[in-house]
Amino acid sequence: MSVKPLTLKRKKIDVVRLNSIADRAGGALTELRNILLEPWPRKMAPIVSGPRVAKLSGVTLEKLNYLVKKGEIEPGTVKGNGRSREYSLAQAQAIVRKIGGKKYRSPGTGAVSISVGNFKGGVGKTTNAVAIAQGFTLRGYKVLLMDLDPQASSTTMMGYIPDAEVPEEMTVMPAVYGEETDLRYAVQETYWHNLFFIPASPSLFGADFYLPNKQSQDPSFEFWRVLEVALDPLRQEYDIIVIDTPPTLSYLAIASFMATDGLVVPVPPETLDYASSTQFFRQFAELFTKMQEMRPIQKEFEFIKIFLSKVKETASTTNAVRGWIRQTYPDILGTSEVLESDVVKNASAQFKTVYDLSNYEGSARTYNRALEAFDGLVDELEEEVTAVWESADEDTEASEPKEPTAVPE
Repeated sequence: MSVKPLTLKRKKIDVVRLNSIADRAGGALTELRNILLEPWPRKMAPIVSGPRVAKLSGVTLEKLNYLVKKGEIEPGTVKGNGRSREYSLAQAQAIVRKIGGKKYRSPGTGAVSISVGNFKGGVGKTTNAVAIAQGFTLRGYKVLLMDLDPQASSTTMMGYIPDAEVPEEMTVMPAVYGEETDLRYAVQETYWHNLFFIPASPSLFGADFYLPNKQSQDPSFEFWRVLEVALDPLRQEYDIIVIDTPPTLSYLAIASFMATDGLVVPVPPETLDYASSTQFFRQFAELFTKMQEMRPIQKEFEFIKIFLSKVKETASTTNAVRGWIRQTYPDILGTSEVLESDVVKNASAQFKTVYDLSNYEGSARTYNRALEAFDGLVDELEEEVTAVWESADEDTEASEPKEPTAVPE
C-alpha cells in the first residue's frame, strides 16, 4: 500500500500579506541605504581635484595654480607633497563661476527647464536626469531637480526612501490639488551644494485620478497648466530646472512637458528602444495636436535633444541601430554618448552617479571615459541653455523703449 505524500496547504496572497511583503521590502531598502551611506544616513558631496576644477573652468592646471598664488581664487587643501590640491564641491563651483567665462542667466531672465523623458523603462532616464542636474552645478549654476516619477528613483538616488521618508506634502501633490499656489513649499536642500530638490513618492499616482476628474467637473480647469503655473515663481530663483518625468503619457507627464523649455530623450542603441522612441514621438505629437484642436493651446519647445545612452560598444548591433537613429533624428541627435560601463553600474548600485565619485578603485581610463561622456552631454545642453538666454535677452532689448535721438538745432 502506497503512502500518499503530505502536501502543504497552498497559501494565497491577500491584502494583509501584500502589506507584509511591502513592509519587509521597505525595511530592507532602508537598511541597505544606511549601510551604503554609513556613517551618515544621507549622501556626502564629493571632493573635487585640482585638475578637475581646472578642466571645468576651461584653464590649464598651471593657470589654476597661478591664480591661487596670486590670491585670486581659494587654495583649497594641499595634499601629499604639496603638488596637488583638492576642493570642496562649493569651492569648486565658486571657482568655475569666477574664472570659467560662462554665460549666466541675467536678472530679468528665468530658469530654463529641461524634462528628461521616455515612455520605456530601463533607458537610463533617472541616471541622466540626476547627472545633468549635478553637471550643471559643477559649471556654476544653481539647479532645481524635480522628481515627478511615482517610482521615485531620483528621490532614492538623492538619499531618500520614498515610502518612509517622503510624505505627500513634500511632493508636487499639494500644488496639483490646488492647496498650494507655487512649489516653494516642496523644495529641499540636498547634500550637493547648489542642487535643490523636490522629491517624489508613490502618492504621485493620485494625480492621474484627481486631474481627469477635476477636468470633467470643471471645463474651465486646465490640468496641463498645473505645474507650469506652480513652477513659474521659482524660475527667478534657479538657473536650471531638471525634471525627471513619469515613464508613461500620464496626466502628470503631460503637465510636466507643458512646463518645460527643453526635452531630453535618452535612447539606447537597441532595436526595441529605437522602435519605442518612434512611438514616443508619435504619441507625443498626436496628443498635442488633439489638445490644440480642443483648446487654444500653444506649445513650443526651445530644443529637443536625443542622446544615446547605455551604449554597448562591443555589441554587434550597436553600429547598425546607431545608424538608424542618426538617419531618423539627424537634427536633434546629440553627439555625446553615455556608455554602458562598470563605473556607471557600480555607482548606481550605491545610489550614486559618476559625479558622486571622489575616487574610483577600478581602471582610471574607464572612469575618465564615463566622466567625459556625461561632461559632453552637459556641455551640449549648456550650449542650448545659453542660446535660450541669449534669445531672451535680445527679445528684452528689442522690446525696451529707446530714448529719442536728439535732433540738432
